[in-house]
Amino acid sequence: MADHPREPSTREILIQATMRRLWDADEADLRILDVCQETNLSTSVIYGHFRSRQGLIDASLLRIFEIVTDEMVSDLTVVAAAPHQTGSFVDTLYDMLTDPAQESVVTRQRQMFFRISSTSLSRTSIRQGFLALYDRFMVRIDAIYDRLVDDGFLDAELTGHQWAIFFEGQMLSRAFHDLSSSWDHQEDWNRAARRMLNAAKPEIVD
Repeated sequence: MADHPREPSTREILIQATMRRLWDADEADLRILDVCQETNLSTSVIYGHFRSRQGLIDASLLRIFEIVTDEMVSDLTVVAAAPHQTGSFVDTLYDMLTDPAQESVVTRQRQMFFRISSTSLSRTSIRQGFLALYDRFMVRIDAIYDRLVDDGFLDAELTGHQWAIFFEGQMLSRAFHDLSSSWDHQEDWNRAARRMLNAAKPEIVD
């Protein structure tokens, strides 16, 4: 007998429906009745699984953060596999720091990362789950930068963890700038990113 795909749980159905809304709208605009209508589930089912509207939102934001960080790690892992041959790692970092396209995958990742990180600072109900996911993310990011230091691609004067702190801080700063047109001086970001990456490996970046 052939195996059949496992049906998603009720909890998963609710999270997926909520995630779709949170990707494109503020949580203040999320209506439980809209989620009920899409999933054909009642409010009592939602409260039974998440206890409150906020509980559903928190679970969905954490899932989005997990997806976004998994994608970021995956992207960096691929391009860091052979940085000496292609320079693709530098190209990717440069794009992540300078890409202004609001509809780009990189920009959307960066904005969701920033949005959920900011939420965790002011909402205790999400903070513990966020910190667990963030720690997992940084452990994997550190490993990528450790490898680049060991390979001689990044200056060994800094550890992999120190490089990770440096680059991730720049990503968050760029996310904030993306939200403000008055701060979005693209050429400033281009020049700063070139200078920063030149400091990492001068012979790769023009």
